[in-house]
Amino acid sequence: MSRCIGCGAKIQTTNPEKIGYVPEIAMIERGEQVYCKRCYDIRHHNALYTPEYDTKMYYDKIKNIKDENALVILMIDIMDIFGGFIPNLSEYIGNNKVLIVVNKIDVLPKSVNIKKFEELISLISKRKKLNVVGIMMISARKQDDVEKVIARISKLKYAAKKKYSHEKEVRFDNCYIIGCASVGKSTFMNMIGKITLNYPSDVITTSNQYQTTQDFIKWPLDQKSYLIDTPGFINPSHYGAYIDNKSLQVLIPKKYIKVRTYQLNPDQTIFIGGLAKIKFDGENKINVSFYISNELYLHRTKTIQADKILETQQFKLLVPPYTEEEALKLNEKAVYNYEITGTSDIFISGIGFIHITSEKCNVEVQVPKPILVEKIDGFM
Repeated sequence: MSRCIGCGAKIQTTNPEKIGYVPEIAMIERGEQVYCKRCYDIRHHNALYTPEYDTKMYYDKIKNIKDENALVILMIDIMDIFGGFIPNLSEYIGNNKVLIVVNKIDVLPKSVNIKKFEELISLISKRKKLNVVGIMMISARKQDDVEKVIARISKLKYAAKKKYSHEKEVRFDNCYIIGCASVGKSTFMNMIGKITLNYPSDVITTSNQYQTTQDFIKWPLDQKSYLIDTPGFINPSHYGAYIDNKSLQVLIPKKYIKVRTYQLNPDQTIFIGGLAKIKFDGENKINVSFYISNELYLHRTKTIQADKILETQQFKLLVPPYTEEEALKLNEKAVYNYEITGTSDIFISGIGFIHITSEKCNVEVQVPKPILVEKIDGFM
């Protein structure tokens, strides 16, 4: 069965509206080294496609990993470390070893203590009952970082040669790259292709939209095993599962984050676009720093005026979302109340995190009901 070299979809020549379509003439001219219509349109025309949100289909694709002797690379976005853990992953990969690769560290300010993130990720992985053998912090756009991951994979795969033996002991067979949509798996794979397979340019389709990889993409790891890219998991606790591509582009940091810091008096509210509302209350002053995309609009107001601002500025100042159709998907709200003494960080899946310092204050976070919100005390 031929597959698209850009997204892994099974090639078919009968229905242009379905995934994997390739005109017969292209198959005749190019053989198996061919891109499907969807990949061709994304690569050459920046076409937009609506991702398929099907959790069961995703789990069906990865469920056999637990029956293999494999290494799993779990790739996580540094801006979404809680939402980056695929729910119930251990049920589908079994006790296979997991190397956690945390991507996009280049968007964080140099002042951020990366070691703290590593410690938190280690703690979360233990709660998730994953058999973690290491955590690596990288940027998939940097060749040196990816080369270090390649070296780590090789070290995990091959034991040192035994005395009088001509062969190294092989510890696992295939290596699977797993992660949520838009964490940078395809960028990572393309860099590996350039380093190890001498590909002159990106082979796997990448774009700024969600879930470009449709099925498994296999590249040789050695003569008997493969490095396998998998489709991105669309996490229902992440904004990306509900918003359009235009909104998604505002949420994803594309370059170094410029931290925005506010000194607040009590009874003030900050809107994060039209996606979240954060109310601050208490008797002490509050310092708040936002580690989010530079393109995401923040609006500060007195709490007494917040409802009026939302009513008059939704789809105007308070964007994203940009349309009523998007807003309808995010209509049902959840409210999280926190008492903060000292320093705390609040992580909102799909947005980033907020660092709060106060002698004592109350913080109310309002987000759409499915969105994951976590608070960590004394993190940074």
